[in-house]
Amino acid sequence: MGLNFRKSFKIAPGVKLNVGKKGISSVSVGVKGARVSLGKTGTRTTVGIPGTGLSYSSFKSNKTQPKSLPSNYQQHSFADTTQVQSKDYKKVSFLLGFGIFWMPYIFAWFTLRKGHSSKARWISFIWMILVLIIAMSD
Repeated sequence: MGLNFRKSFKIAPGVKLNVGKKGISSVSVGVKGARVSLGKTGTRTTVGIPGTGLSYSSFKSNKTQPKSLPSNYQQHSFADTTQVQSKDYKKVSFLLGFGIFWMPYIFAWFTLRKGHSSKARWISFIWMILVLIIAMSD
């Protein structure tokens, strides 16, 4: 058997940072009975009944399937002036996605300090809720 290391840190109520041998392995958000873990390989959603050991878990991988060529695709030679355009998009790295997801929460947290108007607090919390709804709808 190989050596293994795993540690979980609570960074906010309902939010845990999971660390393994190779660094940050995932971030978990949720409460007892419902949790979403965002990791390097994908997203795991777990729903269960606390205290019973009964739960359901699903996993969605971040890896994309290779795209097949359309049926009407014709291969062109270099001498042909027709070009086939492809949309190659760069994937968002884990750390960038982590920052984009957590920035509204940090913004809302800082507006709770003394000196911020209630208007600023409402705007920050509405923004935070909108980001959460958009993130959960994908």
